Amino acid sequence: MHLAACAVVHLAVGVLARTVLKARPSAARVVTRSSGAMMIAIGGFLLVERLAG
Repeated sequence: MHLAACAVVHLAVGVLARTVLKARPSAARVVTRSSGAMMIAIGGFLLVERLAG
């Protein structure tokens, strides 16, 4: 049940995000760049944590 609920929520968020970001290309660029920067930061943190521990 939890898996199905998560799937429905993620699908709804994805459809809504696509609709909103398609109408606002500048917002799409900001979201893309910020999510990329966050992924790099998380990867760096995990690498440092792995090397330190």
